[in-house]
Amino acid sequence: MIDGYVKCGKMEDARGLFNRMPRRDAVTWASMIYGYAKSGSIEIAEAMFEKMPYKDVIACNTMMTGYLQNGFFMEALTIYHYMKSGCNLIPDDTTLSIALSAIAQLGHLDEGVEIHDYIERNRIFLGGKVGVSLIDMYSKCGSVENAMSVFGNIKKKDVDHWNAMIGGLAVHGLGELALDLFMEMERICVEPDDITFIGVLSACAHAGLVKEGMMCFEIMRRVHTLEPKLQHYGCIVDILGRAGHVEGAWKFISEMPIDANDVIWRTLLSACNNHGNLSIGEHVARRLIDLDSSNSSSYVLLSNMYAGFGMWREVNMVRSMMKERKLKKVPGCSWIEVEGMVHEFLVQDKSHPQVAEICSLLNNMSTPNPEVICCRN
Repeated sequence: MIDGYVKCGKMEDARGLFNRMPRRDAVTWASMIYGYAKSGSIEIAEAMFEKMPYKDVIACNTMMTGYLQNGFFMEALTIYHYMKSGCNLIPDDTTLSIALSAIAQLGHLDEGVEIHDYIERNRIFLGGKVGVSLIDMYSKCGSVENAMSVFGNIKKKDVDHWNAMIGGLAVHGLGELALDLFMEMERICVEPDDITFIGVLSACAHAGLVKEGMMCFEIMRRVHTLEPKLQHYGCIVDILGRAGHVEGAWKFISEMPIDANDVIWRTLLSACNNHGNLSIGEHVARRLIDLDSSNSSSYVLLSNMYAGFGMWREVNMVRSMMKERKLKKVPGCSWIEVEGMVHEFLVQDKSHPQVAEICSLLNNMSTPNPEVICCRN
């Protein structure tokens, strides 16, 4: 009954039954934790986890999943470390997969390497989800070589392993390698799924492989008879837009059998901005603002496009509109890991303790060095 209420999202009814139970087992506790975490009530889920008289692997995995789904990646890793040292529980495949996913989001490569060492020491099978998570972790932490090494050492790969590797190559702009991997899948008769094609099409977009991208889209539809989803159509718009085929992307959207969402329109607007297509850009921006008037990125792209054409009156008009609607530009953010510590930087942020040294180094790098120039001459 409790499990049924949880799956229906009726947490008050589930809690009522839970409170009336004379005896509660680990599965019941885990169901309640899962339900609260899924509904976004992570504090209640956390409190229930702390109250558990005995925590087993399932309960720990449930709490870790809840943290991961709600963006609390460090907390998910805290549970993993608690399992290994605080209560001597042996992490299973699910535990390791969740921990690697949290590390991938944080970019903590050193911790990922430690888990990889643990996996190798304990001879844990990489043919399932652990192998997929390991490839994904290395890719997202910037270590494509390690991801390729893990991928190459897995003897029995399923489609998820191929998808993880193709997606990792796509993120790093290695479109030709991703395409080669896809062709290898075709050669050895590994049946791709819709996620495979999202990865391949994304790789083609980042690498400027327009013909190859369109070819893969047709292979998906005609050879594998997979119905394209919104993400696949979005990838094609991105492929065309990045390559400067703005009119082609506009035509493609108009011929889509499903309505484009804000992400697709924003992709096209970005292409208009990058390639200076004001006529289409203005139409797209108006449509985007009608779709979601509270998203600042559409206004910023339109303002930047006007600025590129020196249309300062229109720039001021867009900025005034943002002020009236109390919209603020979301600052850009980047991370870098140095000696095991992740440093975060925001645009115009001077809160970093070494900001003076960083600015000094950047100034030196941007100032021409006479000795280097002489050597080149």
